[in-house]
Amino acid sequence: MMNNIRLASLLACSLLATACGSDSNNSNDGGEIAPPPVDTAIDIDKATSIQVELIGFEGVSGALSFNLSDNEQQAITQAKDYKIIYFGFPEQSGKINNPKGWQRWHLTNSYSCNNQEKQCEGILTESETKGNYTFEAPDLDWSRGDSDGVVTRYKVAIEIKGALSSNEVALLPPL
Repeated sequence: MMNNIRLASLLACSLLATACGSDSNNSNDGGEIAPPPVDTAIDIDKATSIQVELIGFEGVSGALSFNLSDNEQQAITQAKDYKIIYFGFPEQSGKINNPKGWQRWHLTNSYSCNNQEKQCEGILTESETKGNYTFEAPDLDWSRGDSDGVVTRYKVAIEIKGALSSNEVALLPPL
């Protein structure tokens, strides 16, 4: 009987010791406690350089998504002033036999915003992800001046303006 009591006591103590050992693990299961991420964003009016990275472009509707950053790869926030020009080109194979017969070799539609004068065309929206923007051109009309649906290729030029700089304008997507 004494052996049974000792065996029961020994078993109970070992179960308690095992259970207590798992609670005293302060190592975060081997992982480190990560500090909060460093805010790597800069206000557009403090940025001394502006880089535009085109993420998405739908030529017919003009829907754009792009990222803004400076030379140090900091996300640029609070962008408001812009000039966005859409270009529509005919099919590259030369659907038009006489290009001079078509008044223009391309069509353009422009949108701009001067936030100080409160004159903005189109809708520029900054997403929750810092430095990520979308642009909508609600009244984009490719039929104006188009000769029987000749426009089949689309490009865009984006200029973002800050107090200290603006980006280098390029025709996107690249040729």
